[in-house]
Amino acid sequence: MRPFHRHRRHPMGVPRGMLRPITLVLLTDKPMSGSEVAEEIEHYAEWKPSPGSIYPLLSSLQEDGLIEPNEDSDPSLKRFSLTDKGAEEVKLHKSHDKEIRNRSKNMRKVYWRLFRQMPEDVYASFVGLLDRIEESYDSIDDLVQFKEILDKTLLEIEKLDKKQDE
Repeated sequence: MRPFHRHRRHPMGVPRGMLRPITLVLLTDKPMSGSEVAEEIEHYAEWKPSPGSIYPLLSSLQEDGLIEPNEDSDPSLKRFSLTDKGAEEVKLHKSHDKEIRNRSKNMRKVYWRLFRQMPEDVYASFVGLLDRIEESYDSIDDLVQFKEILDKTLLEIEKLDKKQDE
């Protein structure tokens, strides 16, 4: 068995193949420069892609006709906008939602069952909650109530944790 290295030279980033669709999705909201895209990815993924990843990707997306330079009031920054073709590719990526969720579930199971050794019955409840959230989120109208339910659940888990510490 290979040893698990605690001190990785490079932090783990987004899963392989996801930088392209993530960048396109980010550009649906507003035009961005390469550094702005990297900062926005860091906000979501807690990992910042290097300029050596972002700029060749932007160049490739531009060559493929998915993004184009955006006329901007700040001439010192080269910002890009999504083209109609790029918007179609975003729709295509979003149609693969189930595959992305399955990749996430596989990693979640490896982490919680194998590395954290969560008992199977506890894992089943944990996954049931996460799956239910993922399945119903788009149809939930009352996000205030939804957040309240999540906050109450968090509070109950924190109470349980404090009880263990006593």
